[in-house]
Amino acid sequence: MSSSNKEEELRENLQREGENILQFFASNKMVANASKTAMIIFRQRGKIDGPFCITLAGEVIEEKTEEKLLGVWLRNDLKWSSHIEKLTTELNYVLSVLRRLRSHLNFKNLKSIAEGLHMSRIRYALPVFAAEYLRICPSDSTSENLQRLQKSQNDMLRTLTGQKQSDHARVSDMLMRTGMLSVNQLIAYGTLMDVWKAREFRIPVLGTLLDRQRNDERTLRSDTSNKVSSTRHEAYSMNVEKLWNMSNEKFKNTNLQGVFQKNTFKMPVIFYKK
Repeated sequence: MSSSNKEEELRENLQREGENILQFFASNKMVANASKTAMIIFRQRGKIDGPFCITLAGEVIEEKTEEKLLGVWLRNDLKWSSHIEKLTTELNYVLSVLRRLRSHLNFKNLKSIAEGLHMSRIRYALPVFAAEYLRICPSDSTSENLQRLQKSQNDMLRTLTGQKQSDHARVSDMLMRTGMLSVNQLIAYGTLMDVWKAREFRIPVLGTLLDRQRNDERTLRSDTSNKVSSTRHEAYSMNVEKLWNMSNEKFKNTNLQGVFQKNTFKMPVIFYKK
């Protein structure tokens, strides 16, 4: 099949699915807003000449390379560089606000504002876009994106504690003083929290991520060769398995969030300080 035929077939399939969605909206007394409708095709570069367009309800919907969905910027190449770029821009603005407020507020009030404006932005959807950056042990490599987020948090910590970069204050000491987790620790905690909730409330896909279990922690050749486990070699799945194996039985079997949180903070990766 030629590339033009593949493109036409793809267009027909997309328009058919789009019409099904519009029918669902109409049957539930909802109306799709054309100005808030976007299309992203996740595919390898160069496979189809773009931009790709379809027509739904008289509106032309053109393919985009990236789009914001629920506060997270998605790219058609499944990379997170755009989201990290926009996030760090927001964080830099918050840092400028905190610096201006530092001379007018005490530590407690300034920390509350930092938690609400800075840390909340870092935590939002963190396991979604940053699980692949997680460092399980100090020997793991650090990604550039993780470094950018950690650098922003370090600048915020210096603002809270009144330190200058020339003071060479240890990040672990500033985290201890403020009672905060590093970005790497937040990724580990958020990822475990999401998987624990998914298992407890039986959320599809995530809830069955760790179903294939044994009574030991060996990695057998069959675990890495069959088709069922092929998707588990993605960064998120691999890191979830590693974190889960590091946890104790009380953590794995509890159905109480308080017990989960208490045992999570006993895990080495949560206390690992960069």
